[in-house]
Amino acid sequence: MTNPNKPLVVFQNCILRPQHFAKEIFPNPTTLTILPTQKWAITGTHKTRFLEALAGRYTAIPAESRSYPFLEKSVWPASVTSLVTFATDIRPAYLSARYESYREPEDVNLATFLKKSLDSATDGKSPEEQRQVYESVVKRLELEPLLSQWIVTLSNGQMRRARIARGLLSSPKMILADEPFLGLDPVSTSTLSKLLGELAPAPQVILGLRAHEPVPDWISHVAVIDESGLIKGGTRDEVRENLQELLDRRTSIFIDRSYNFTAAKLLPPIRSGIDSIIRINDITIAYKGKVVLKNLKWTVRRGERWHLRGNNGTGKSTLLSLITADHPQSWNSKINLFNEPRKVGRQNYFSINKVIGHASPEIHAIFPSTLTAFQTVSTGFTVGSFLPPSSASHVAGILTKEEQNKRIHSLLEYFNVNPETLFSDLTLNDQKLALFMRAIVKNPEILILDEAFSGMNDESIFRCKQFVDDWGGTVIAIGHVEDEIPRCGKYIRLHGGDNLAEQGDVENSVI
Repeated sequence: MTNPNKPLVVFQNCILRPQHFAKEIFPNPTTLTILPTQKWAITGTHKTRFLEALAGRYTAIPAESRSYPFLEKSVWPASVTSLVTFATDIRPAYLSARYESYREPEDVNLATFLKKSLDSATDGKSPEEQRQVYESVVKRLELEPLLSQWIVTLSNGQMRRARIARGLLSSPKMILADEPFLGLDPVSTSTLSKLLGELAPAPQVILGLRAHEPVPDWISHVAVIDESGLIKGGTRDEVRENLQELLDRRTSIFIDRSYNFTAAKLLPPIRSGIDSIIRINDITIAYKGKVVLKNLKWTVRRGERWHLRGNNGTGKSTLLSLITADHPQSWNSKINLFNEPRKVGRQNYFSINKVIGHASPEIHAIFPSTLTAFQTVSTGFTVGSFLPPSSASHVAGILTKEEQNKRIHSLLEYFNVNPETLFSDLTLNDQKLALFMRAIVKNPEILILDEAFSGMNDESIFRCKQFVDDWGGTVIAIGHVEDEIPRCGKYIRLHGGDNLAEQGDVENSVI
């Protein structure tokens, strides 16, 4: 089916369009040849569109201007190319499924999740050959110990490997992995990079990387893509200056740009009150005998900004779920909010989350795609529901419905998001912006930003960070990339298992 001596993909003065008579994806024609002996990464502001073009999407004008010489002519390129974007297609029934044994019938374990892909394999393997492929892929991606786990319980790094494994099981000849390291800690990034580098040539692997991400050592060639199309493609040395220009442009956004803006124009000052916002006093959390949090003691005071650190799987999501009462073990008197011990009957899920704004990958994964951007932000005025408020919400305190609407429109205007666009039609960047606005719109006492800026473009990250810097509330942020978290003064690092948490000042510390 393939010829290892022929190029993988050839673009020759190629114009790409979504439909034959639609506007071009890139105004400039594309000319590029990718050989099977080369290992490529695609970067730049419009890398995802170029990866889609590599996967056989879009119409090539003229038709022969894009070809896949290594494939037999009878093979349709899109049928043997796997584009893995890591936007989750798992819709957790409920967040507590990640923290305990609660599940619903539609939940599946990792083995079932992976084996579904064998049905889509196109190379006619026998059941025995499929079994061998399955076992080989599971072993190569180090997933054997996880096969019996439910999908909703996997960490980010584990789920990333699972999605790549599923892509491999469909027997692709080429796998395109867009932002495979997004949201991963350094250890998980290193592990996944090594695994991806060892896959080629069966299948060939092409990465999509953000501008600031280090290019793995095993990558030999890089293509830089912007809104005009291919800027340059070649060896790492040949595109070194172009990569540096991308970084310089990104740095200038964070250093030189300023906006005539203060958060106080959009949100009122945070109310004064009790100094101790969160106090966790010597709590231990374990699942079926496995310790996740050990003797945790942590106090968060009004106005503090905390960076919650730790490798994937060390308990960060568990800790946040204790605060938001999503965890089954949340109802523990060792957890205090505003100096009040957590106790059933004294507080409830709604009273707790009335003062918390929250943006996370889990919320993104289950958020309704049929709401408009305006409706998406408006759900920040409700608790325990993704339905827009039907009237002035109690969460908003003294705000009238008219005042709520005015605040929503002000935020959407500042972040330049069209209020009438459906969530499903927003770009990933604008979806993340809408969910950030949803978290901040009620002016919460506590703002939890769990990988909230990952996937945004540089200008949006800058605007969100500037907004949080100017806002006076308490912040807990999770992120493995320093540029993608707001400025924090303190940190707590979780190590998982029987290891105690580490706390200190962010200054002079290492992420």
